[in-house]
Parts: sequence; C-alpha cells; structure tokens
Amino acid sequence: MEMKLQIPESLRKLNSLANTPIYVVGGFVRNAVAGLGETDIDIAGPAIAEALGISRRYQTKVVNYKLGTAIIRYNDEQFEYTPFRVERYAPGGGHTPTDVMFTTDLKQDALRRDFTCNSVYYDITNDCIVDPLGGIADIEKKIIRSYNPSRTFASDGLRVLRMIRIAVETGFKIDGETAKAAKENAHLLRDISPERRREELNRILVADTKYGVANAHYRGLRLIQQLGLWKYLIPQLEDGAGVAQNPKYHKYDVLEHINQTVKFVSPKNRLAALMHDVGKPYCMSKFGNMHGHERVSGNIVRYTLGEYGLKYSNETIDTVAWLCENHMYDLQRNTKEAKLRLFVATNFDKIDDLVDLMQADNRARGMEDEERENRLVGIKQKLIDENAPLTLSDLALDGTALIREGIQPVKIGGVLKELWRACVIEPRLNNEEWLLSQVRKYAE
Repeated sequence: MEMKLQIPESLRKLNSLANTPIYVVGGFVRNAVAGLGETDIDIAGPAIAEALGISRRYQTKVVNYKLGTAIIRYNDEQFEYTPFRVERYAPGGGHTPTDVMFTTDLKQDALRRDFTCNSVYYDITNDCIVDPLGGIADIEKKIIRSYNPSRTFASDGLRVLRMIRIAVETGFKIDGETAKAAKENAHLLRDISPERRREELNRILVADTKYGVANAHYRGLRLIQQLGLWKYLIPQLEDGAGVAQNPKYHKYDVLEHINQTVKFVSPKNRLAALMHDVGKPYCMSKFGNMHGHERVSGNIVRYTLGEYGLKYSNETIDTVAWLCENHMYDLQRNTKEAKLRLFVATNFDKIDDLVDLMQADNRARGMEDEERENRLVGIKQKLIDENAPLTLSDLALDGTALIREGIQPVKIGGVLKELWRACVIEPRLNNEEWLLSQVRKYAE
C-alpha cells in the first residue's frame, strides 16, 4: 500500500543511527490507515535493544529482559521497542509467554500478534507499509480478525476482552470466526489476573471517549454479554439477563436496563451505573420483589469489586458503593426539606455524581413519561445561594469558643455537629450571637 506516515523526526533520527532497521507497528499504523485519532508509537526491529548501537543521547532502558522490551527516550519523547520474537504459551491461556525466542523474521513476529489490524508495520527507512498478514484490507473494511483465531485466544485469554475493547473503540466489526474462537476460549479469562481484567473493563466502559465512536461503551457491554464473559468479570450481572421488571415502569429486563444506564451516564460514573441494580436478581429470588436492592447492590460492590473480585482501590469501592446505595434516595419525592438539606450538605461533593446516576437510571427505563427535576439539584443550589455552612469549619464559631464557655472537650464535637445541623436547615442562624446562646444552654 502506498502511504507515507507522519513519523516524528526524533524517530527518523533514531532509525538512521541504528545498526538495523526500525519499524513502527500496531495501533499507530492502524489508526493512520483508518483515519482514527493518535495513539502511542510502538516500534520493533530484528535486533535486541542493546544491539541497536544508537547514540547515548537516546536513553535506552530494558524493562523486560525475557521479552526484550525496552523504553527508548529522547528529550521529552519516548518509544517502546521490542525485538521481533516468537512466543510459546503454557496451556491455560495465561497472559505471559513461557518461552520467547528472538528472530529476524518480520512475518514470524507478526504471527505472534493478536489481530491482523495490529500486525501492520511501517518501514521507516523506505517509508512504506509492510503487511505480511493482510491487515490493511481488514483495516479498510473495519474488521477485527485474527490470522489464527484458536491460537490467538488459546495463547492469551486476555485477548478476548482486548478484542472487544479494540472493536468498540475503533468502531470495527468482529470477524465471525474470530468471535467464535473468542467465545470458545472465554474460560481462559480465569487464568488472567483480576487487575488485567479490571483494566480492560475500565477501558471498555469509556471506549467512546477514545476516538469519539458514539455509544462504543454500550456496544462493549452488549458484546461482553453476547460472548458470555460476565461470569469472569462481575458474575452477578449475568444473573440480570431475562429478569423482567414491572412493565409499568420499565421497558427492559434488569441487565439491559443496566446497559442502558451505563449508556446514558457520564464516563466517570459508569462503573457505578454498571453496579447500581446488580442486587435486583438476588432480591427477586430471595424475597420475590426488588425492594432494598440498592443496599444489596452496595454489598455486592464491596465483595465483587474488592479483594475477592476485581481488586479496585478502596476509594473507588467506597464511591461506587455509596452511589449504588443512594441512587433511590427520595424516589417518591416525599422526603422533608430539612432532611434533604442535611443529606446534600453531608454529601455535598458527591451530589452531582448521584444526580447524574439518577437521571441516567430514569432515562434507561425506556419509558416516555415526562422527566421531573431532581430535588437534590434545587436543594444544592439553595444551600449555595443561602451561604449555608457545608462543613463544621464554616460555622461562625469554633471549638475554642466552646471551651471558653465551659463545654467539656469530649463534648465539643457533638455540640458543633448539632449547631451545624441547625444552621444547614436554617442558614440565617449561623451567626456568633445565636450560636453562643445555644452553646450556653449546653453549658448550663
């Protein structure tokens, strides 16, 4: 294929200094041909990094001696270099090869790669594309295809998720034989570490933000479902398929409602959207209804996303669990304003995310009824407009004043909290005169 790629001058210089030719390979070439956005530049060649013989101005650090992977830095730029190699994997589809042999044969290197669209090389020396496996035709047709599907997935189970992620990020279709082999080898995901599975899931959840492919993240969830992969990621989600909901309020079953909620929510809250109704199938089988599913969902979050599952950080787990547990808050719109004000003030920094989830949850019901403004939005704005104290430090007096008034140190925190609650409900009370009058009552 006649196509000249825009290669950074520093990389052209690196190639001119090296003892052997250097090739750009993978996503950078794929994206250039497909007209997608920029991505990292990976480079490869027929020699190990130590044998390139390049200038010391290019700092070269081998980061994986077994695979020969090295990071080459020049000023503010860096490139990941790998020598051409042949890999062998142990049975079971683990992510790391057991045997690695370096080679000078470009086609042998291409054969160990995952998909043909990622097996296209750019020869920097001759400014031309090298396409040993027919990857250009697949890129032009927007198809994800493996040259040898059974071997691709049997070698590395993570490629099943990687296939989905690349397909939805790029908007490519998946070749039928490749999809069939992926489904047949899906069980090999069990051999992949939770951290690697988690990372691919995270990237699928925000796939639409990579190159701007609309609803890419929603398509990713549907593909996970179709290939039967939830059991290797978040098993409880699989239980939601086919679980009907009250047709008066919901158009979809539980799992499709979850998919739709993820579709509508903002990227930062997609993990919470994915988990917000995960407790419904359990509640339905245990109690015959879905009441209290939000609390069950929170419990499932802490278990399935925690150390026994995908091992998210404690901060992420706490945030997602809180959003799940509270996404039904004031659903009937009968919570008293005083209670609403305290809830919003206590959770002020999380309210926008909660509202985002609630609104997406409502849209995902698939009903055409008129959407009403979430009351939390109005209450939050009221607190801002009325200059309500959002923390104890916003009160017009502090613990020192309480000590002067004779309040025992052990009681100061409780007194301040009571005063704060009163001022959140009625912000005009947040003045030193009124606060001191209340403190003196406590001191009596």
